[in-house]
Amino acid sequence: MKELLNIAWPDMISFMFVFVRIGIIFAAIPFFSAEIIPRRIIAIVVFFLSLVIMPVVPPAGITLESLNVLSFMLLLVHELLIGLCLGLSVNVITSGAQIAGQLMGFQMGFAIANVVDPMTGENAPITSNILYVTTFLLFFCFSGHHMLIKALMESFYIIPIEARLPHQGYLIAAMAYAAKMFVIAMKMAAPVIGVLLLINISFAIVARAIPQMNVFIMSFPLTIAVGLTFATIVIKLMPHVVSVSLDEAWAFMKSSLALF
Repeated sequence: MKELLNIAWPDMISFMFVFVRIGIIFAAIPFFSAEIIPRRIIAIVVFFLSLVIMPVVPPAGITLESLNVLSFMLLLVHELLIGLCLGLSVNVITSGAQIAGQLMGFQMGFAIANVVDPMTGENAPITSNILYVTTFLLFFCFSGHHMLIKALMESFYIIPIEARLPHQGYLIAAMAYAAKMFVIAMKMAAPVIGVLLLINISFAIVARAIPQMNVFIMSFPLTIAVGLTFATIVIKLMPHVVSVSLDEAWAFMKSSLALF
């Protein structure tokens, strides 16, 4: 029995940590991390994807005698950080779109009319949900899922399964890239925020010049109409923003994996 276990050990340990790395990615990327997706479905998808990928993954150089509790925990942390890195590259784009939608909705006065987002289970303006779904669909249109699977495959050759902690440069690169979600949010929301700021300044000038005019009542319909008009323009420009963001995500994945 021990001889059979020694023969099957490399495949067993490889499958276990391939499953962990892929599972962390699926727990971080949009749609599969949504509240509406049953966790059993995600586990089944990750299980069969691990079976498909395992034959081409380099075997783990870990013997049964060298494995203990400490090395096992280091292996789990190792795979966890790699999976979070790959999942972060996609999640930053969709999170940036959600933040942009929240900024646009706040400026248009939709902050008091939040709806429950079925993906995240949180309350958010309707503009946030629209930009999130649009970004998610554009992610598939630009073959972002192929990019993610390709990066996953290359990660097993760049960073094989072994018990070690990442270098400082890897953590700094991940935190610096995570901050890009605010850059993406401002790129998407800038047209709406800019034009609504000019409208609010105009209404402030009118209120000072003509105090008899009820500017507060007049500003609501105009702000919503102009905001929705420019939100439509933002949605038309989103393919370019998402395409550039995916190129940056691919560059981040290649550079960060090399720093691990």
